[in-house]
Amino acid sequence: MPSPTSRPTFARGLSFAALAGLGAPLFLLLTAPRFGYGPASATYALGLLVVYPPFVASSLRRGALGAALAVLLVAPVAVLRPDALVALAVTPFVLGVVRGAVLFPRPFARALAYEMGLAAASGLVAALFYEPGLVGVSLSAWGFWLVQAGYALVPGRPPRFAEAGVDPFEQAHAAALAVLERRGR
Repeated sequence: MPSPTSRPTFARGLSFAALAGLGAPLFLLLTAPRFGYGPASATYALGLLVVYPPFVASSLRRGALGAALAVLLVAPVAVLRPDALVALAVTPFVLGVVRGAVLFPRPFARALAYEMGLAAASGLVAALFYEPGLVGVSLSAWGFWLVQAGYALVPGRPPRFAEAGVDPFEQAHAAALAVLERRGR
């Protein structure tokens, strides 16, 4: 099993994009007649944020933490019953926080730059494809998550302690003991 903060895989991202695009018509067929296409597609977009972390995480624990964080961030927005464009604006923000804080931590400045670039590109693709209806929402969801799958292609490595699968406290303790041993000689 990979280490808890191992790199995301492009295949998982592509798989999630395909499932997001294929799941949209089913979700809309069940919810749009009652709520309308705009609110139904907004709910679908926000719901995908909760499903994404367990799907792409390298461990069940990180996936559950990411999903819990996504719920905390999405719940206030969902209560306001936003339209699809508001959900589209919130989605990259929540996604960036969940990936940067829980799933695949990176140095803040680098993570912010990558997330902003992906947010702009995926938002543009989703906005170009979006129109209220089965095909438009499906293509919009698929396009958004397809661009977001590119996160796996971003260069860089996770923090050193995460790669080794060692607890940061244990690593600091071992480093302190090594310093003390060198001074004692």
